[in-house]
Amino acid sequence: MVIQASRLQQLQKDEVYQVWLIKDDKPVSAGAFVADEQGNGTVIYKMTEEQRKQKWDTMAITLAPSANNKLPQGDIVLSSAL
Repeated sequence: MVIQASRLQQLQKDEVYQVWLIKDDKPVSAGAFVADEQGNGTVIYKMTEEQRKQKWDTMAITLAPSANNKLPQGDIVLSSAL
């Protein structure tokens, strides 16, 4: 899965944008990225066979304090129903 976003704000020192796949209100981290100087960012996430079979409800990008969060901890900056 490739997620690209644009017009994102620049981040503070340790912050990242974290991507989440959500089904039945249960989020799964799908990677993290930092936007470039123009506010563009991309993450490539290789789904497992089981994840590819899922019918995900939502994809969301949060502004996170670090890249290793097990659950969303920051504000949602982008989201889309799947």
